[in-house]
Amino acid sequence: MAKTFYSEELVDTGINPYEAVMLASRESRRLNQSRLNSDLPDGVEKITTVSLARIADGKIEITRESSEGSESEDSEESTS
Repeated sequence: MAKTFYSEELVDTGINPYEAVMLASRESRRLNQSRLNSDLPDGVEKITTVSLARIADGKIEITRESSEGSESEDSEESTS
């Protein structure tokens, strides 16, 4: 039987819910593409459920790009 995923499972990870949904959508697309390329049948669980469970289990991490360069440009403009 397929597992039911509850959004409360993401609370323990400390990830912003919006970021978790965005990350899950990217992971779901990736998983679906690899499934289609391998000609595998659909699984018992939905791909989005698998993606959210992987995020909750800590198998996927969010990495953020540093935006320090744009902040320093803004501060230089405001001082002149």
